[in-house]
Amino acid sequence: MFDKFFDLFRKPKAITRKTEVSTDQVRKFAKTTYITPARQQGHKRVTFSASDIHSGMKLHSGYPLVCGAIDTKKFQEFAKVKLESRSGPKQGAAARWTFRVD
Repeated sequence: MFDKFFDLFRKPKAITRKTEVSTDQVRKFAKTTYITPARQQGHKRVTFSASDIHSGMKLHSGYPLVCGAIDTKKFQEFAKVKLESRSGPKQGAAARWTFRVD
């Protein structure tokens, strides 16, 4: 009888879904959406924001994930780019990166 009552106060269990996005998926999206086209068009630099990636991937509350994925050396090695500037908050929609792509 009391089990249902106590269920109201228990924390929900973590839900693991196949739709969860990994940092590698964010890095791949950024590379294929921004880096590769800029390189193909002969641009020297490319700039994008966490908001661009977040909305492009249709994420929900994923700004820390996006910023964490793009801020790493792993992204620069994966995309073969060099970070020129980083502005905005550490983890937020206004985080903005400029990479050298040549």
